[in-house]
Amino acid sequence: MELGGTLLGKRQAEWAHHLAHPDGNPLSTRAEFAGGEVLLENEWCVYSQDSRYADGLPYSGFIVTKRPCQTVFDLTPEEAAATHALLAEVRVHLDASVKPDGYTIGWNVYPAGGAHIPHVHLHIIPRWNTDVAAGAGLRYFLKAAQERRQQR
Repeated sequence: MELGGTLLGKRQAEWAHHLAHPDGNPLSTRAEFAGGEVLLENEWCVYSQDSRYADGLPYSGFIVTKRPCQTVFDLTPEEAAATHALLAEVRVHLDASVKPDGYTIGWNVYPAGGAHIPHVHLHIIPRWNTDVAAGAGLRYFLKAAQERRQQR
């Protein structure tokens, strides 16, 4: 995996586009993210599995707030609590329906952090022991890329 910052310009352009065209932001209107399957929701947020964003990660989904806000740092205390409560429901749902062996859960914040849509969403990625990347968490890939860079 050789990135060298090559995704940053793309992420910045996508972020700027969505800020300039909020009506086209795929996470800011329920009509858009409901294009996937909204499986669970509460007063403040919804959980959706949307194949447009799965990128080869089966049964992955995200929790998105109903109120548009850019990052996890912008959540109200109520939204933060509701996101955590819905995460617990998502785990029960996925444990019962697809029985993963583990999970990768994460927020991407701003383009440098991997975000390209300025609407907070928590990624929930079920993982199995048979995954090609089983045992590798979020930091593994970041550390591996840095190690390869230092070896040059």
